[in-house]
Amino acid sequence: MNGSDNSMADMPAITAASRRAVLGGFGASALAVLAEGPALAAGPRPVVETTLGRVRGIREDGVSVFRGLPFAASTGGANRFLPPQPRAPWAGIREAVKPGFSTPQVDSSPFSVSSAIEKMDEDCLFLNVYTPAATRQRKLPVMVWLHGGGWWVGAGSSPGSQGHVLARLGDVVVVTINHRLNLFGHLRLEDSDERFADSANTGVLDMVAALRWVSSNIAAFGGDPGNVTIFGQSGGGSKVVSLMAAPAAKGLFHKAIAQSCSGSLRLAGVAEAARMAQGLSAQIGVPLGNGKAWQALPMEQLIAAHAKVNRPFRPVMDGRTFTRHPFGPDAPPTAAGIPFMTGNTATETWHALRADPKNFSLEIGDVENRLDRFLHTDRTGTRRILELCRGMNPNAAPSDLLAMITTEQMYVRNTTRGALLQSRNNAPVYSYVFSWETPVDGGRWHSPHGLDLPFIFGPKTWDWLIGSGPQIAPLTAMMIGTWAAFAHKGDPNNRLLPQWPRFEENRRTKMLLGLPSRAQDHHGQELRDALSGSPYFEYTEGGNFVRP
Repeated sequence: MNGSDNSMADMPAITAASRRAVLGGFGASALAVLAEGPALAAGPRPVVETTLGRVRGIREDGVSVFRGLPFAASTGGANRFLPPQPRAPWAGIREAVKPGFSTPQVDSSPFSVSSAIEKMDEDCLFLNVYTPAATRQRKLPVMVWLHGGGWWVGAGSSPGSQGHVLARLGDVVVVTINHRLNLFGHLRLEDSDERFADSANTGVLDMVAALRWVSSNIAAFGGDPGNVTIFGQSGGGSKVVSLMAAPAAKGLFHKAIAQSCSGSLRLAGVAEAARMAQGLSAQIGVPLGNGKAWQALPMEQLIAAHAKVNRPFRPVMDGRTFTRHPFGPDAPPTAAGIPFMTGNTATETWHALRADPKNFSLEIGDVENRLDRFLHTDRTGTRRILELCRGMNPNAAPSDLLAMITTEQMYVRNTTRGALLQSRNNAPVYSYVFSWETPVDGGRWHSPHGLDLPFIFGPKTWDWLIGSGPQIAPLTAMMIGTWAAFAHKGDPNNRLLPQWPRFEENRRTKMLLGLPSRAQDHHGQELRDALSGSPYFEYTEGGNFVRP
């Protein structure tokens, strides 16, 4: 760290109220600490020396915040569809108060709490650092957040993933990053020019570049480059497991948390990538073999074309960045021994189903039709699965049965499979179900996709999803305490939970995270066995159960 009067050593210690919140002091003051927005602190602003130059952050809500730190050059113009290029250093002090540009993407405003909020530009490779005050004497664990939104939308600067609360209460350094998405990060060009050979995976290479920046610079922010946890939810969870299989990322992180990831077992194959690229090429009228012509197209034209073809661009097993799938047929050797935590919310798919009010009062015949289509089963097989699920939940309405079964197929089977394979990879593995139910909308959403996020990043901006009440503070403290414990020591056990055994093949224990929490062996295994005839969910499947 810089040793001047503006250094981070001048920051006040983490507040006692913050620590009491994690340790179980759940009074009104603890709730205020969790709910309050960023508050500016008096005194000199923190200045840190990075490998590219000096940066000046800001004090907010008990932590030092550095926004919009570039880790690579602009991806526009001659750099479009190329691996990330080095950023030129700067002279003087760079102000690090505002986030950088969001990566180009289609409109994601319906999901704005967890997606892009900044102006879009191809100069988008920026990250943000949230660091507790008193870090001079020891280096803290680092948690690098990979945002959700599939591989298509989102931003590390979204309002729902500000790192103040997690950094302060968890005593960790939080890093959130932007990287290329959709066609900008995963369009497979067919140009013979070697410069475009990695075009299908530049978004992944951006994340690797960000992790290299962390390795080189995070010590100056009080972080330990030898104790880095990557974590992400939804598409961010899929990014986590993809990095576990990427040789270029080996050694840049040491623990991994994958939350609610659906298309997490397999990457796109070359044939799938070619179909996606050809559809876009036909829409734009530019051949895939002309990389320079693709570089010359206006950013806005590419975004508009992507919106029209609606292709799920994603990483490709290209024989370069990836030589194998993340979890198929086994766990990747590059992830051997890496502690892994993974799980889901209890009823993920209510996130999508709730968009149509009719989905709250479905008839059983409609549910059967949708499950036939989604599970690729005949009516006999569908009814067998429904009867099993009804036996497990006798009071469940048809709509809730649909949500339970589609959650299992779309999310839980994949994350449980990943947990099993990584447990065979000489690694400690912990599996969970976030079982708390939101009271919003009369409790009809139960535990939808994304419900865990407010309790990891703090409840501010999430009222629409979690409501308010006396459970918010203790649940936030428990979740942050659990995620932070895993980052500190590769084991989520802490005094706010009962004993959480590892996920092992003979017991397959999951922790049901709620108030209270409890561990259960073989949780949901009967339904998982009933679905074993259906293929594992992939992004190409989509959510065709949401409508009739």
